Formats: sequence, structure tokens, C-alpha cells
Amino acid sequence: MRFLERFSRGQFSLTRTEAFSDAVFAIIVTLLVLELKVPQLKDVTSVGELAPKFVSWLNSFIIVCKFWLNHHHLLGLARHANYGMMWLNSLFLLGQSFIPFPTALAGEYPHNALAVSFFGIVFALNTFLFLLLNAYIRRNLLKPEFAARQDRNAVTKGLIGPASYLTGAALAWVSIHAAFAVYALTPLFYITPWNERAAPGGATRTKSKPRH
Repeated sequence: MRFLERFSRGQFSLTRTEAFSDAVFAIIVTLLVLELKVPQLKDVTSVGELAPKFVSWLNSFIIVCKFWLNHHHLLGLARHANYGMMWLNSLFLLGQSFIPFPTALAGEYPHNALAVSFFGIVFALNTFLFLLLNAYIRRNLLKPEFAARQDRNAVTKGLIGPASYLTGAALAWVSIHAAFAVYALTPLFYITPWNERAAPGGATRTKSKPRH
């Protein structure tokens, strides 16, 4: 227990955490587009050989942007950072940094059920990591002005993402097209932050003092 208590120590500014996180996200989206290399086409008139690469890239780019948006919103709810939050944030970024690999794999082998299934499993894992960071901040570091606006159904809503990605991963063994359809539709549920009720008057956030 004393070991775990060490993670609750520290009271750090969020500025460097946000800057580091944004840098990692920027590198990830750059690596995604770098995987769009000109392939050696067996049939120079074939569209089917090119489409999977663009579909997997677009899916991943939208999902990473969704993660970035919700991550940005989440850090805005925290009073400050502590060791526990920074390590959970690093673990989340670790998962994010792996995204270019399954994206390239699914784009290169779009008819391989394992490759397409692995794509969904990686995104399910990344969503779980985000949920862990989300839960830690809301239970330990939440600003008082946001406490009354927490959605009681947040846990249930949060699990929709991993369940959907895992459903897509399972569908890959039956229908590749169905799996990619599920992957494309899942981010729409999280296109804006999902676990906070609107403030009175329709405002989405409460003004707070700027962090230094």
C-alpha cells in the first residue's frame, strides 16, 4: 500500500504534460501518413489494391483525432498532475504510439482476418487505457466546479467503445467489410466528450482560472 501511495504524491503543472502529449499525437498522425507509400501494383488499373491503405489510414486518423480531443478535454478537468496521473498518461500514450503498426498491417493485408482483427483489438486496448486515465482524474484530481456535472452513466457509455472495437475484431473473421464499417462508425459516438452533462444554460464548460 505504501508503494501505491507514492503515486498520489506530487502537485505539478499540467503544462508540460499537455505539451508532451500533443507532441506524441503529432508524431503519431505524421507516422500514419508516412505509411501511405506508393505500392508496387500487380494491376496498374486496380483500385482495390490502393483503397485498403487509404481506408485504414483514414480510420486511424479519425480515431486518433477523437482520442486527442477527448484527452484535451479530460486534462482540462484536472486541478493539477501527480505521479499517478503522469504514469497513466504515459501508458495511454504508449498505446497510442503503437497505432501506426496495426494501421499499416491492415492496409497491407486487408484480406487477412488476423490483421484486420488485430486493428480492432489495438483500438479496444487504447480505449481501455483512456478510460483508466479518465477514471483516475475524475476520482482524484477533478476540479470542484465539475463535480456536479458528472454523468452517472459515464462508465456504461465509456465501455461502448471497447465493446464496439472488439465486435469489429470478431466480425473480421466473418466479414472484413463489416469489421471496417464498425471501426468507422465507432468514433462517431465519441466525436465530442461523452461523460459530462451540459452546464445550466447550455454551456459545456465552466470557466476556470488559467493554469501557470
